[in-house]
Amino acid sequence: MVEIAALGIIAAFIIFGGLMMLEVVPTFVALGGMAIAISIAGGLTPQTILTDVIQGGSTRLASAMVAAAFGGTLGVLAEKQGILEDIVKSAAELGGDSPFVMAVALYTAVVIASTSISGLGAFILMGTIIFPILISVGFPKKIAGAITLLAYGNGVMLNPSNWVFYQEVTGISLDSVIVWALPVAGIAFVVGIIYVFMQVRKPALNMTLAQSNQDDFSSSTPKYALAAPLIPVALVIGDVMNVYAAFIVGIVYAAVFSQPGLKGIKNFGDTLRLITQSFHDGIKQVAPAIALMVVIGWLLKAVFADPISSTMEPLLMQIVPENMILYAGMFSLLAPLALYRGPLNIWGLGSGIIGVMAAIGINPQLITTTAISALRVQAPGDPTNTHNAWSAEELEVNVNDITKHILPYIWVIAAAGVGMSVYLFGM
Repeated sequence: MVEIAALGIIAAFIIFGGLMMLEVVPTFVALGGMAIAISIAGGLTPQTILTDVIQGGSTRLASAMVAAAFGGTLGVLAEKQGILEDIVKSAAELGGDSPFVMAVALYTAVVIASTSISGLGAFILMGTIIFPILISVGFPKKIAGAITLLAYGNGVMLNPSNWVFYQEVTGISLDSVIVWALPVAGIAFVVGIIYVFMQVRKPALNMTLAQSNQDDFSSSTPKYALAAPLIPVALVIGDVMNVYAAFIVGIVYAAVFSQPGLKGIKNFGDTLRLITQSFHDGIKQVAPAIALMVVIGWLLKAVFADPISSTMEPLLMQIVPENMILYAGMFSLLAPLALYRGPLNIWGLGSGIIGVMAAIGINPQLITTTAISALRVQAPGDPTNTHNAWSAEELEVNVNDITKHILPYIWVIAAAGVGMSVYLFGM
């Protein structure tokens, strides 16, 4: 019976995973169907499925949902109040006449902005400013998109709302996520700069700064307001307050100080209305992610159930290497399986797989940060991401060409992440 149950569970992973990866059904539907199919195959009773998997699973990631809503609010505020635009344009001013310095400055600006913002709208705002600037200094369209996507993938690694999601998937501590994320983000930044340097060295790049309509830049947004995206990150890393309180401080700071002079304080009623409307809009921005969290919660509740975890334990114990060198090598090699909603994508099928691994006793800190490492390939490189698809359409290039171009670099970042996971939690 155990063997039959195991085959049923594996079949559920394969069937619904395939439907999701081939885009036959939406990810939301595929994950929900997978959770229920795994529950049935694993022998859970109908009452358990309704009560524990569906009801309990719907709120399993409630903390991450709230963090996403706050992150979306800050992103909308930064977009409405001109903070994102000013960060990018200020970086462009610092670039001067050097394409390399210009690209590095813009890369850094996107990293900073992405630490606390969420939503396609904010990315589109940054892209519509950055793409013409990079193209104007001689970068081909594909490279302009690649630089922006690499920087975005670098920045979201430091986004506190993402940290809460990673924490909640297997129940590890926030400190475990942060202690892994900071050095890996540093490595990703270095790799990103190396990528820019390698592109600048190409003879095809026009090294003469072209005239751009970005040359004359004036703004009514105070410069000190540009710190808003970094405030939540600094407060959480400094252990000053929790993620939610840190986001609230960042939101209030952005709303008050993005207005000239003391206008944000004098007209505090208008400021409060601005915050309220941004909160509503922010929830709309992150609604797709929150919807995914609901069914990911179902999937986690299913795979953590004793009958299912005990059924899968013998099989997975034979697959996952106990030797940490072999472990690092295997998951580094398999990191691109996070692409196309693949089996290592924690926002899809991967959440169920690492949930099973954590449930059978594999170090949850190790396996969670390993899965996050695979996201270093997915976040900037997955053609199914809305920000990748929009970038390709905006730049009139093939979305898969961008992925192929940056894959060696993001694969290195993912491998470094796996190595860091093993060093911190596997040795």
